Amino acid sequence: MMEKLLLVGAGGFGRVVMEHAIEQQYDVAFVDDGYDIGTEVCGVKVLGHIEDLERLFYDYKKLVVSIGNNKIREKIYQEAKKIGFSFPNIICKSVYISPFAKVGKGCVFLNNVCIQNGANVGNGVLLNPGVEIHHDGRVDDYALIYSNSVVRTMAYVGKRVKIGSTCTISNEKIIEPDRVIEDGVTE
Repeated sequence: MMEKLLLVGAGGFGRVVMEHAIEQQYDVAFVDDGYDIGTEVCGVKVLGHIEDLERLFYDYKKLVVSIGNNKIREKIYQEAKKIGFSFPNIICKSVYISPFAKVGKGCVFLNNVCIQNGANVGNGVLLNPGVEIHHDGRVDDYALIYSNSVVRTMAYVGKRVKIGSTCTISNEKIIEPDRVIEDGVTE
């Protein structure tokens, strides 16, 4: 029997996460305030809204937040934690994670992400295709990094940081919490 998983967020990113969750053998349902309950999104039902999480916990014990807004994602994870949900990681088959790296809970790592030896990725982090976290780099909780960006050796990306596509965070660079790094920038 497949494990049940709630995905919070049925938008574009949520639909991508849904595909990979199903591939990992989860029985998936959505929670999204923007859809009527009972609506199907890509064949997956919307079972409720954020306010329904406590009710849905009776049937679904696992949850992943697939919303790109870092502060909202953090808030939903904190509420879900109080209810008792657990947070699996959704990790594509093409991802490489060193056995000597640390990864938190409730993360989503899409195609061809590479997390090297000694790297540390926090809880609720979203890494889009082609992201690299080099050895001893650190990405704190609820960060979002878009496609083909690199966090170099011993760099630190703070909580809720948003990094655009094709960015480089240089060796030992510190990116303070809540910063937004635009596409193509080298820091």
